[in-house]
Amino acid sequence: MFATITAAQIKAGRRALLDGWGPRPNVLMVKAKGARMWDSNDKEYIACESQAFALSIGALHPMVVEAVREQAGRISHTAYGWDNIPMLLLSQKLAKLAPGNLNKVNYCLEGSLAVEGAMKLAIKNSPGKRYFVTMDHGYHGRTFLTMSASWKHPHSTAYIPFIENVIKVPEAYCYRCAFNLDCASCNLFCVKYLDDTLKNRVPGGAVAVLMEVVQGNGGQISFMKNYHKKIREVCTKNKVLLIYDEVQTGFGRTGKLFASELYGVVPDIMTFGKAIGGGYPLAGFIASDKLKPFDPGENAFTFSHFPVSMIAALATLEVIEKEKLLERCVKLGEYITSRLMEMQQKYPIIGDIRGPGLAIGIELVKNPVSKEPAVEEANKFLAEGIKNGVIFGVSLYGALGHIVKIKPPMVISDDEVETVLRVFEKCIKSVSKRT
Repeated sequence: MFATITAAQIKAGRRALLDGWGPRPNVLMVKAKGARMWDSNDKEYIACESQAFALSIGALHPMVVEAVREQAGRISHTAYGWDNIPMLLLSQKLAKLAPGNLNKVNYCLEGSLAVEGAMKLAIKNSPGKRYFVTMDHGYHGRTFLTMSASWKHPHSTAYIPFIENVIKVPEAYCYRCAFNLDCASCNLFCVKYLDDTLKNRVPGGAVAVLMEVVQGNGGQISFMKNYHKKIREVCTKNKVLLIYDEVQTGFGRTGKLFASELYGVVPDIMTFGKAIGGGYPLAGFIASDKLKPFDPGENAFTFSHFPVSMIAALATLEVIEKEKLLERCVKLGEYITSRLMEMQQKYPIIGDIRGPGLAIGIELVKNPVSKEPAVEEANKFLAEGIKNGVIFGVSLYGALGHIVKIKPPMVISDDEVETVLRVFEKCIKSVSKRT
């Protein structure tokens, strides 16, 4: 039922769609399995962006499909005022798996709403305070509140009068230090700047510091371990809550169930989303039990306890454990990164390579000394990748980006990895000729 579509219906559907994304390839995807997808012309692709990083265990994993099929035959929806079995089982499991004293779970279906919910809880626990402090290249969503906390898209100026109460500080983007300092000798000046900001530049004091553990859309930027530890110390010292946004990094992407585990830091609130549902919509946040909870009705949504997504999440967690995907993620990440570093020696357009795990970013530059962003080349790279059957990601929003991302499902096979690397080098060769 509804499995086929005519050329006329495709055109009519595209005309009717009010799209909030922008230009995209003229491709109609009709089938997916594991790390692969097929379009309406039966062309095959390897999805190295895991479809917005939501398919970390691949598309249509048999355990998830079976769990969803069974659940859909029992009960598909309960409103937020009622319990259901998958929701209770998942809440118990997440409270057990989350680090430290993060053991109170709140649900929704989108990462943006998850972050906004975490911000609302922080506001409730910081009476009299108005401002959040976020990172220059951070990305947290597309609601009004999360847009204000994110790296600004230049086409979003119409919304500026409606969004405020956020103060931004430079993060430890060592490849492009905002302070023009050397990473080896700066003694984490950016953390000192954050400390000074919290003390002197936030009227009335900050509600929270909100940050991604590994930045995604703003540049696929990873940080050194000591950076996170020092930020935790600064927040604690200034009596400011720390919110980690793990919508993109949670549930295996970095080789740990939560990226915060890599750094030994426990935030006060941690958001999650994308990968948890195994391809079904689910997001939320996990908070410390020391925080004051919401009052009734303050953060509840019609489909927030969607049983089908809840059962998909339980199956996803079981897949990660049974198939030892965290270990595989680490192994593949190290291998792919080492191969990319070999290519870096041959192709000056590869300016920087960042991990960890399968959260890999490759910053393309016109010149390795000037580090001028190779935006046009990156977009041509993506088009070449699609032409050759590999879908790569890009950071800094669409056609503005120059950081290529390799973030495939953790179930990607060894042969598929070799194909990806072969196509990557072919694309790099192609765009290098134009630099």
